[in-house]
Amino acid sequence: MFQSLHIFRWIIILALLGLFFSCTGSKRYFKAAEKLEKQGLVNEAAEFYLESLKRNYKNTQARIKLKEVGQKYVDFLSSQFFREFSTNDYNSAIQTFEKILDFKERSSALGVELSYPTAYKDDYETAINNYVEENYKKGLTIFKQKKYKEALPYFEKVKKYRPEYKKLQTHYITATCEPIYQSIVIDIQNKNYQKALQNIQQLYKITNIYKDVKEIEEVCIAALTKTMLAFKPNQTDPSFKLYIDQALTTKLLNEIINSPTPNYLRIKEDNTFAIFHYSAIENKPDLLRAIAKATNADYFFAAFINNTKLNTPSPQTKSLKAYQKITKKVDDNLITEYIEVPYNNVKLQKTFSFDLNYKIVQTHNLQTIVTKNITLQADQQKEYNEFVYKPNADIKKFYPYNPLTTPIYAQYNPKAWRELFFVSKEMKSDDELKQEALNKALQDIQTSFNSLTK
Repeated sequence: MFQSLHIFRWIIILALLGLFFSCTGSKRYFKAAEKLEKQGLVNEAAEFYLESLKRNYKNTQARIKLKEVGQKYVDFLSSQFFREFSTNDYNSAIQTFEKILDFKERSSALGVELSYPTAYKDDYETAINNYVEENYKKGLTIFKQKKYKEALPYFEKVKKYRPEYKKLQTHYITATCEPIYQSIVIDIQNKNYQKALQNIQQLYKITNIYKDVKEIEEVCIAALTKTMLAFKPNQTDPSFKLYIDQALTTKLLNEIINSPTPNYLRIKEDNTFAIFHYSAIENKPDLLRAIAKATNADYFFAAFINNTKLNTPSPQTKSLKAYQKITKKVDDNLITEYIEVPYNNVKLQKTFSFDLNYKIVQTHNLQTIVTKNITLQADQQKEYNEFVYKPNADIKKFYPYNPLTTPIYAQYNPKAWRELFFVSKEMKSDDELKQEALNKALQDIQTSFNSLTK
């Protein structure tokens, strides 16, 4: 019987809600509330009267009905709270009283004051105290059995109302962190350091200090960190100067060594072995193994730059004609004409390029895992206009075509053309272009480095 009434109640509510897809005004909510009230659905009617008043604060009828029906709703909830509290159903009592507070607050915001027995406020606090104590005891019993995940929901309920209750904070952190900590321990045992670090970061979202997690994190990072030994060309060997740009190569390697590296990759230059160039000793595996053992390197890295080219072609200059607008008075008439003004369109270009050669070798088997030989380029192109003779008129008086003789469909906005007269003629320096090309080399190498730590 009760289930049938509940279904009937929702059918009515859903049918009324269907009215609001096309219009959601105050009057429609009011009419729906009246229908709900006639059906005996006072609680639902109260919500609709409130919504009606919310949509039109001046709706006097909605205000009166909210006061009347809303109070009936609060009285109903108050009676329900009393029954639940009297039967020690503290969870339900708390939820019911919070419904009273919520509806009363929303009605008060619209200028309608509703009331409930003031003694229930103390009963509400008592219900919370009993509810907290009950859930804390249940959670603590399960917690002591080390069933942390099962204990957590009970501690969550306590935390909602009394976050400082007894030893809740300590137990809550343990119940939250301990399962993560145990996963970290298993990850370490399985040498799954990457996953262990991910779990550590998850734990840090809860607390920065838990058992020996800091020390475990250091162990994981140490286990994952790989060392790379960078070989520099031997600048004392004349043979290298024939095909290697020593200055650029040295600058490249210095920037690699001093730049931030991907996680778990450390690049170093060993003063003892850096004087060797890798290409000079790559056919000596015993020597390479000895270097790897002496430096504890996991990777060797060698790079050089050659075939550097700086190309600065002569400017491309094209002589063209602009048209200056001139307005003058002839007799009593204003005459507009356009006179030809010579100007040059100039295009400049500058290019710097080089070949980048590098390789990355695993030391434990001397296998080359990355090898690159690519051409990188940095260039600059610039275009500007300049008058042959500097005019004494506003640039807005000049056009790239004669507006009097050019068909309308062929005319265009001359703004971009005019702006070319103000373009700086200064080009980037050779060093600036070299640095741009070098940055591209660094980016390519960093991409290869990143692939090692994935």
